[in-house]
Formats: sequence, C-alpha cells, structure tokens
Amino acid sequence: MTDLRLIQYFEVVYRLLSFSKAAEELHLTHSAVTRAIKTLEEAWDTPLFYRTTRSVVPTEAGERLYPRAVELLAFSATVMRETVSGDRELKIVGGPIAYDILLPTVINAYRQVAPRMRVRADVMSPHAAVESLVQRHADVVIFNMSTLQAMPHAGRLRFNEIMSEAYIMVFRPNHPIREMDNRFESLLAFPWAFPGYLDYLDGQLPDGMAEALAAADAPQYTLYSPTACMNLSMMSDVLTIIPVSLAQAHLDSGRLEGKRIPGIPDYRVGIGFRREAEQEPHIRDLLGCVDSVARTLSRENAQRLKRMP
Repeated sequence: MTDLRLIQYFEVVYRLLSFSKAAEELHLTHSAVTRAIKTLEEAWDTPLFYRTTRSVVPTEAGERLYPRAVELLAFSATVMRETVSGDRELKIVGGPIAYDILLPTVINAYRQVAPRMRVRADVMSPHAAVESLVQRHADVVIFNMSTLQAMPHAGRLRFNEIMSEAYIMVFRPNHPIREMDNRFESLLAFPWAFPGYLDYLDGQLPDGMAEALAAADAPQYTLYSPTACMNLSMMSDVLTIIPVSLAQAHLDSGRLEGKRIPGIPDYRVGIGFRREAEQEPHIRDLLGCVDSVARTLSRENAQRLKRMP
C-alpha cells in the first residue's frame, strides 16, 4: 500500500512545480523530496514529472493523479479530525437564494435528528462549489437546478431537484403599481432590482420578455441577496421579484405588498452530492430533512399563491 506521505509530497511538488520550493514548504531536504517522488514513481511503475535543470512538468499520469491526490488528502484529514474529536461537521456550499429558501428550516429539522452535528454553510460560485464537492471539501451543494445540471463531473455526482418556488413581484405600500395592470411592459416604467435571477434562466424567459428588459435597460440593480432586494423595495419605488416563501413575512406585516407576474419561470432548487455519500449517515439524514422540508414548503407556497392577486 502506498504511503500517504508520498501522495502529500507529490501534491506539493505538483502545486509549486518545484522540488526546491516543495522541500522548503515540507521542511525537508531537496534530496528527500526527490527520493520520495522517485519511490512513488517506481512503486507505480509510471513517471509523474518530467524534470529538467530549469523546470518540473507533470506527465499525463501526474495530471490524472493530482485531483485524486487532493481528494485523498482532504478525506484523510477529515477522518483524522473526526476520529480524534468524536464529532462531525457537515459542510454545505451554495448560493444565497437557495440558502434563504431552504437552509434555516432544514437546519432546524436536522438538529432534531443530529443534535451533535455542526453545520457550516459557505457561499461560492457554482463551479468552485462543485470542485469543492469533488475534492471532499464540501458534503453537499445547494443551487438553482439549471445551474447544477450544467456542471461537470456528472459521472461522480448526483443532482436532485428538491422543489420549485414561484417568484412574485413585491413593492412598498401605496406604490402606484397597485392600480396598474400586471403586464410586464407596464411594470418596466419603474426601476427594478433582481436577486441575480436572470443569470439562472438560460433562455427560459417567455417570448418578448428579454427584449422588453433590454429596451428598458432593466434590471437596473442586480443584488445577489433577496433580503437586500426586499429592503430596497421597502424604502423606494424600486420593484423586485422574490421567492414567495421569503416574501411572506413582510407581506403579512404590511411592510411589502405583492402581485404575481405571468410568465416568470419558477426558481428550481437543486441539491448535489457525491454518489457514494448517500451511504454516510449524516448526509443521508440531511437529505431526508431536505426532502421533508421541501414538501412542506411546497404545500404552504401553493396556499399562499391562491391568496395572491
């Protein structure tokens, strides 16, 4: 069996493309690092680097090994930490809209079944999030489903659609929009803030809507935070679209009013995880909580939309 330290030395040499710099980072001699890489190459009977007096270049085998080496080292560190500490941390990566829709309710349900589990949720771009998932730096990712379906590594990951959430238009009380019709062209007479929404649609807008937005130079404000969009609408004439569940508290309190807009596609919430991860109890428990919460939210949203003008 290959010594894990050899994999660690390979990762540092690959990352720095220098035996000297790798030796410095590892606090070893140059010759010790050189011998370690040679030992690994001989054990596997394949070269991992092309060496010249001035450069170190990975071979094709080295290129194939590197992402797996990063994954293996991360997994090893996780195993050591969990063995020593006796507890675990669930790592979630996602986007702000998906988080706002699901995360608080999911965590509240999850703590009932895994009270000792810590949860860390970070915001990343979709590509960075998926790479983090592949390299085992994250356990699950939560994003717009259309975004997840366009990501690489489909053979190693599973992406499931959790639920779809209708968007509604919200605005401050006594806004002149209350007395206007709901045609999108009429609504564009006012400034708009979108919560990053257009970036996820991938051509799903109804005919003519993209052209109408472009003609009105809308949205004037793109804020990757539903909360920021709603706060802006409360204090100004700016209109925004928000997932219905996120707007409900402000609608109930009277701080905002809302209308449905025909033709606006729903926000499809998706979750991604490594295919083998369903066998891990803490992830299996999370997926069960996500499924239960999504069903409840979907039922509640259907009732909310029935009451919406």
